[in-house]
Amino acid sequence: MLEQLPETADFLKQAERNVRLEGRYPLARLERLATILSDTAGELHARLSFGTKAGFQCLQGTVEANLKLVCQRCMEPMDRKAAGSFKFGLVLDEEEIKNLPADLEPYLIEGDEQSIIELLEDELLLSLPIAATHEEECSEFLTKHEKQKRAEKEASSPFAVLKGMKID
Repeated sequence: MLEQLPETADFLKQAERNVRLEGRYPLARLERLATILSDTAGELHARLSFGTKAGFQCLQGTVEANLKLVCQRCMEPMDRKAAGSFKFGLVLDEEEIKNLPADLEPYLIEGDEQSIIELLEDELLLSLPIAATHEEECSEFLTKHEKQKRAEKEASSPFAVLKGMKID
């Protein structure tokens, strides 16, 4: 069974030690994400790997969670898998950002401890669509509307008349 992730860590020390973390964290404790969920049950799962790349201390990882969102078409609850991955170069000031390899995003270190949980919450929020909707038509009204739209489109086609004239 996976352990609960720590809330904070000293990212620079973790990178020096090449630490790898894997664990879970309750969705109900993610304040910003919880405001858009229809149900906060469940957990996120994350893998973090601290180390060094091209002379820079870095953090890379993945985060995923099964979220209960509200469909913006029918306003009913829906399940959506959210996942994100990241590669950060840990920098102490803006001058270091210029020298980062292109495949690393800058992560500015401020203070002794950084929040693992806020970083993971940010990645989940960034992975969400602007407006969450069901993959398929999610209400009778929308299904009927789509059928009507298709019928109107077919009827307005300049080839609709020819279709009726087709000889077998």
